[in-house]
Amino acid sequence: MSSSARVFDLPLTIEAHEPLGASHHLLTLFTSNPARWDPGQFAMISLGQEAQAADPLLRRPFSIFNLPGSPAGALQFFYKVLGRGTALLSRARPGESIRCLAPLGNGFAPRRAQGQRLLLVAGGIGSASLHPLGLQETASGGRPVMLYGCRTEAELAGARPTRDAGIEVRVATDDGSAGRRGFASDLLDDFLKEQGPSARNAWVVCACGPTAMMRATAAVAARHGVDCYASLESPMACGFGVCVGCVVGTTGISEPAEGRVVRYRRICVDGPVFDAARVIW
Repeated sequence: MSSSARVFDLPLTIEAHEPLGASHHLLTLFTSNPARWDPGQFAMISLGQEAQAADPLLRRPFSIFNLPGSPAGALQFFYKVLGRGTALLSRARPGESIRCLAPLGNGFAPRRAQGQRLLLVAGGIGSASLHPLGLQETASGGRPVMLYGCRTEAELAGARPTRDAGIEVRVATDDGSAGRRGFASDLLDDFLKEQGPSARNAWVVCACGPTAMMRATAAVAARHGVDCYASLESPMACGFGVCVGCVVGTTGISEPAEGRVVRYRRICVDGPVFDAARVIW
């Protein structure tokens, strides 16, 4: 976690809750004591009103996703309804309060040489973690590119805010209804082939999405000799390392494939961002 981050656990008022199409929503909470946070950090959010927070019992992790011009004190979360929990959350209305524990985890801090650009590879709702990284990079004079994969054209809501911020976005859909037919990892392979041997020194990949997508992305980046950092997804019960329910096996980069020592790390406190070359997928 950022050394400057101050974690809070409070009931926060819903400032706005907007449907964005294809079951996507943008939730805006308000806190009178704004916390500092880094791109890639997340919050644990209760899924019902504060008075009903015991059902469901466990909170869920959501990446912090703030749009340009967000009100002071706002915390925004971009999510998709995928099950009972997020369906309950989608019915929360402005003026109600839900409990929020934030900011949590370690955000993106990729090691890179001067002049290396960020290549953001997002699968579906994984753009929620990468969008603020793209905004931060642009604000500091960088020129990131996002490669976005989703199932169909109707789900392009995940890439729209990033594109609207002036960041180049290339799209792939499973069914070919928009952009390239294929996956985000296919876009990455195409992009790095276009760059040629210079890609190794020109780009650093930051990825977030379903585990299978990130596994494929890490493999493509490794094949091209490009460093890759992945924000891992996992069910979480606490979000701060107590339950040890979100572990992932990691290893040293230089260790041989056989006989390597596996080190289990907690995604919520040691991550969620890891060097993809160290993750045992």
